[in-house]
Amino acid sequence: MCKVLLLYQWEVFEFPWGTAVREQRTNTWIKLFLKPDGQEIDLSGRKVELHENGIEFII
Repeated sequence: MCKVLLLYQWEVFEFPWGTAVREQRTNTWIKLFLKPDGQEIDLSGRKVELHENGIEFII
């Protein structure tokens, strides 16, 4: 029996405040890595807008 593996494509964006990863198929942000220490923030299931000057969490 064959298994089907889902292949996701991610896009990486560099901002002045850090780096963000977006899942290309759904166009949703999934991870943030803040500068200078690389603190990771999981964005799974959260609505956010990312800008050059910061992060907006949408309620």
